[in-house]
Amino acid sequence: MANKALALLLTDTISYKSDSSDNESSSWSDLCSLTSEFSDDDDDDEEDRLFFPLMQYLIRLRRERVDDYLHIIESYTEAEFKNRLGLSRKIACRLIDDLEKSGIIANHKFGLKPLEPRLCFYIFLSFIANTEPLTPIATRFDISISSTFRVIRRVVAWILTKMDDAIKWPQDMSEIMTICDNFHNKTGISNMLGVIDCTHVKIEKPKDAPEYCNTKGYFSIILQATIDAKLRFTNIYCGEPGSLSCARVLRKSPLYHTATQNQAGLFPHDTFLVGHSGYPSLTWLVPPFRENKRLTLNQREFNSLHAATRKLSDKAFNLLKNRFRRIKLFTVYRNVTFITDTIVAACVLHNYCLSENE
Repeated sequence: MANKALALLLTDTISYKSDSSDNESSSWSDLCSLTSEFSDDDDDDEEDRLFFPLMQYLIRLRRERVDDYLHIIESYTEAEFKNRLGLSRKIACRLIDDLEKSGIIANHKFGLKPLEPRLCFYIFLSFIANTEPLTPIATRFDISISSTFRVIRRVVAWILTKMDDAIKWPQDMSEIMTICDNFHNKTGISNMLGVIDCTHVKIEKPKDAPEYCNTKGYFSIILQATIDAKLRFTNIYCGEPGSLSCARVLRKSPLYHTATQNQAGLFPHDTFLVGHSGYPSLTWLVPPFRENKRLTLNQREFNSLHAATRKLSDKAFNLLKNRFRRIKLFTVYRNVTFITDTIVAACVLHNYCLSENE
């Protein structure tokens, strides 16, 4: 009898007991009534009387462990919160409110209470802001590893619904002129709408290993991004295997196809992107002049400004990877779709942070 009750207690679930004493006593009575159906003799009753106090203690301990860790998180200073979870408390609270309103986290009241949105979001931040495996994260929040992974996937899916609002190509002329002016003030180059570049995200050896092995000898997924003067992403394209060059990734991206079909719509008034020498020279994409002894003084000066400008993309990618350390390296995980979605979610959060001047 006791073994049956213990199995019920330890069943893998994404839920935990609610904080109210009413729910605790209800859960207790439910277990008692459930187990009584299987009691056959006085020996079972005696076993139950010895075993149920232990079960009640485990239920209370589980809830207290979760509450204690939430209390630890909320007792962080602002600097500790941002360093450990990647976001400021202000942004985290705003996103938690949005997550709760979205309904993507179940809020039914029957049986076991599901993990609340606040806890789900902290689990996700603990995952994306660090490179540690799932086991210590699951241990701290006192849920199973499988439940931890389900929570992370669900929050990632929700963040992706915010992508179109967070990562936007400049539309109206006032916004375009503001970006161009910001670049001119920083770099001295006029009519520049952004910097385009790629970064490699290191992954474990996938099924199609040769395709994902890059020129540096490790397996990776490529993130292509265009960046404005404030280091915000204005367009991203992610998921191509690491063996591809930046030029090939560009040609496969929606940005390239849209610019080819409607250049005036994306790059009005002769605006353009700058990219390194691996990119093709296009009417809307300007690489540096190829180095040779015949370059004019103006061309050499432009190359110098061009090189300084491209450092903005390095700075943006470094900021992304230092804030969300998971993007530096995906250990264990081999699901390319999950990795790609997580990288995109990190880019969305990156723009949220910069919008708040962090």
